[in-house]
Amino acid sequence: MWKKLGQHICKYWVIYLTLSSVYLAGVVFGALGVKALGASASSQLGDFLNTLLKNQPVDLNPVFLGQLARDVFIIMAGIWILGLTIIGAPLIYLIVFTRGFILGFTVSFIISFKGMLGLGLILVTVLVPALMGIPLLLLGAGLATIFSFLLLRGKARGESLRREFLYYTVAAAFVSLGAVFVGVSQGYFSVLGSRVLGL
Repeated sequence: MWKKLGQHICKYWVIYLTLSSVYLAGVVFGALGVKALGASASSQLGDFLNTLLKNQPVDLNPVFLGQLARDVFIIMAGIWILGLTIIGAPLIYLIVFTRGFILGFTVSFIISFKGMLGLGLILVTVLVPALMGIPLLLLGAGLATIFSFLLLRGKARGESLRREFLYYTVAAAFVSLGAVFVGVSQGYFSVLGSRVLGL
């Protein structure tokens, strides 16, 4: 399986490189967005962050974990659906950029607002799950982009893509399951981070 995955990425390396670049650009713009905040907006966001930390579940609440799983599933399902359309590729890139922006903004704001405690919180609750979640997001987006291009080519040539559709759907399902698992694990790391740092 890992060999096939490596061959797949090597074959479509341009697409995955552009997706990675778009995600990285989102992270950079998100970090810069914190500096563009005014004092009032920054203060309001700080109060909101404190409220979130105070209301952080102290154990692995099934409702909390279910919400995390649902949010990740919606994103991955949306990417899969966009891959079924010829014009979906630009929107897929927009989703990837947005996810990068959210990560960059979150990391930059928490560190600037909480200092060293914020850095510790980010390392435990955000960066550890992100190391697993980002590759799955990029892989799902890559599969969708590739299939979208295949649709465009198949329509021009009048080709049937039933087999490719089956492969795409099965691969996307496995990637989505992995992403949901990572999303749920983020809830565990979130509770762990709050306990360890006493936030």
